[in-house]
Amino acid sequence: MGVAAYLCLLLSCLPGVQSADELNQTPTAVAKSGGSHKLTCATSGLDLSSYSVDWVKQVPGKGLEWVGAIDYDGDKYYAPAFSGRFEVSKDSSNVYLQMNSLSLSDTAIYYCAADTCDYLDYWGAGTSLTVTSEVEALPSVHITSSCNTESGQEISILCLVKDYQPQIISQTWSTSSGDITTGITKYPPVLGQNNKYTMSSLLRVPAADWNRNTVYYCKAGYKPDNMVTRTFPEHQAPQLIPLVPSPEILHNQTTAVLGCMISGFSPDNITVSWKKAGVNQAGIVLPSTPRTNGGFDTVAYLPLRVEEWIKKQEYTCEVTHVPSGISNRINMRYQGVLSIFIQNPGMEEIWINKTATLVCSVFCSDPSQVHFTWKVGGKERSKVVVTRRPSHEGTRNPVISELRTSVEEWTSGVEFVCFAQRSSSSSPISARTNHNKVEPKKPEVRLLLPAHEETKRSHKVTLECVVSGFYPDLINVTWTKDGALISNNTSAAPTALEQGGTFSASHFLTMSTEDWKSGSRFNCTVHHLASNTIITKNAKNIQELSVFIQNPSTEEIWINKTATVVCVVMGADLSQVQIYWQVSGRERTTGAVTHQPRGERTQDRVSSKLRSSVEEWTSGVEVVCSAQRSPSSSPVSARTESAKVETKSPKVRLLPPAHEETKQSNTATLECVLSGFYPDLINVTWEKDGAPISSTTSASPTALEQGRTFSASHFLTVSSEDWKKGSVFGCTVSHPPSNTSISREVKSFQAGTDLTGEEGKEEPGDLDGDDNVLTVAAFAILFIISFLYSTFVTVVKVQQ
Repeated sequence: MGVAAYLCLLLSCLPGVQSADELNQTPTAVAKSGGSHKLTCATSGLDLSSYSVDWVKQVPGKGLEWVGAIDYDGDKYYAPAFSGRFEVSKDSSNVYLQMNSLSLSDTAIYYCAADTCDYLDYWGAGTSLTVTSEVEALPSVHITSSCNTESGQEISILCLVKDYQPQIISQTWSTSSGDITTGITKYPPVLGQNNKYTMSSLLRVPAADWNRNTVYYCKAGYKPDNMVTRTFPEHQAPQLIPLVPSPEILHNQTTAVLGCMISGFSPDNITVSWKKAGVNQAGIVLPSTPRTNGGFDTVAYLPLRVEEWIKKQEYTCEVTHVPSGISNRINMRYQGVLSIFIQNPGMEEIWINKTATLVCSVFCSDPSQVHFTWKVGGKERSKVVVTRRPSHEGTRNPVISELRTSVEEWTSGVEFVCFAQRSSSSSPISARTNHNKVEPKKPEVRLLLPAHEETKRSHKVTLECVVSGFYPDLINVTWTKDGALISNNTSAAPTALEQGGTFSASHFLTMSTEDWKSGSRFNCTVHHLASNTIITKNAKNIQELSVFIQNPSTEEIWINKTATVVCVVMGADLSQVQIYWQVSGRERTTGAVTHQPRGERTQDRVSSKLRSSVEEWTSGVEVVCSAQRSPSSSPVSARTESAKVETKSPKVRLLPPAHEETKQSNTATLECVLSGFYPDLINVTWEKDGAPISSTTSASPTALEQGRTFSASHFLTVSSEDWKKGSVFGCTVSHPPSNTSISREVKSFQAGTDLTGEEGKEEPGDLDGDDNVLTVAAFAILFIISFLYSTFVTVVKVQQ
């Protein structure tokens, strides 16, 4: 077959090129100018002894150009432009195109296509070859941490390919199962200031695959055998830390656990095994927890008996990280070392017995050979030292050495050191302590009386003595009645440690209600030994009156045009209480109404009301309410007066619905914004084309502004169709205190009218009319500019 025949064959098949998976090509390739490169076309399912394979070149933006072919017998054919430089060959399953003496003009996409006799039946996807004179620079590859998408069903992973040259580069995603071809978004390369390129590729994977700890690979490079690869999550081998039983556990318990802290591994896929002297043991592995900075942590446990552990057999924890294939192990064995602890003197001993005893405890496998040495302030101390050895051998029985000293020496802050040693040839171990100088803090004491309801409804009442802010925790509380000590019916809550390092406690005295009402005096005495403080608080049942005044409400003043002051008297047995009023120092009986209690439940409350005019109340007069049990008792009074505050009329703005709301929703909402008014008393009504609207309205809570005025928003919701019809909607705000009524109107801009139109009665202080003037002026200026620009463009076009 000649060249002309192949060209005819190529042109005849162009209208219906077929593409299938039988021919596979590398997507991209890079070659140097003047060098050579070999393209490969891998066949799958095609018998090359029955097919001819052609190579076709296409420069971006141009048509197809036939290069050459090899038929089923191995005969080769070339276009004149490529003969001598390009050579076609094949083996049993691949067809090759060897290209020599490459130039920049050879940059193109090269397709391999198989034909029978008349048509190119199968096409490869093509290899994009870039011929460059630049020095090839491999990229650096980075993968970011994953993040959830909005749907929560996918995980996104970003691969950043940086500082490479030339521009065309191969970048792929894969897992251990093979290449990934779906869910990939590649972003075009960007040329940096260093004349090298940077590109990125985003991979979206199902959350289910992510939760299976799949490892993803991002590869980038120019040749399949020289690709830069990064993994995500990156393989991180686990770090192991042994956890062995403490001496306290060995002393106090018969069972213990060995622990293996496993940290910093990624991805989350490990196996753990335990062995005792080489024999497998059954352990426990806790669920892994993720770190905030990447990686996972967990702990493996092996339960065992204490006597087995102290036999000094070797235990092994082995952890294998499956993705990386790395195995780590740690060995654990009981060492039989000494463990030493010091216990400081107790508070009771220091402040009551006036002595200080330090206790040094040593745990070991053979306590019979332990020898103690004490040092105080760096000097050895052998006096007043007592050593007690355990009655039974084993680690559960410590050796104890006690050092007795004076309170003065202990509280001076000197250092005490306890040394323990098995023999003269072994190294000693030590523990040290000293008293932290903390100044004693004396307590604060409050004596709380029984609740009034408790004295009415119960046969018993309780006094509470609250002691707080003291240090150290050592107090003595006593109760007395009329000077006589009380030892019965007392109790106390547990002492609590407060945040400031001090203590608090509550002590209680319970008595009969009759005993409390008898008028006896009860005392709570608190003695704090450390601060040498004695505090006494006393309580007695005194039936005193309490008087409260409530001012007139804003609604009553501005709507009812009246002012009622309410006086409430509280106390026990108010049947004989007399209430009287004074206004500006003069007694007032006109307009005063007193409501006596009815029934037992209201015996502790009497109210009286004084009605006056708004003018008198707002003039700033002083009103005094006095209550008296009998003419011989002293009255109890409460007083009030009105504060003169000028009223402020509201500012009103009517906001139309947002444009996006009318497009995307079936409803539209108008907002009437009120601000700067005082007092908080307004009435808002809505109208449509002059007719009142009472439904589909709402309002936000009234808010107090920084300037001591109020603001609020009222809403009207209508259908989008109703709004677009061009009806006029109005918001009318009335403020009775300032005698102000303001109306605002708005209609749909689509109806060909102004966006907002405002009219109505406005009081001084309403400045929204100025906003309308500015809006109209702005529209006029824009119209004039648009007209002048159109005239200028028309003149220029006519002159041309």
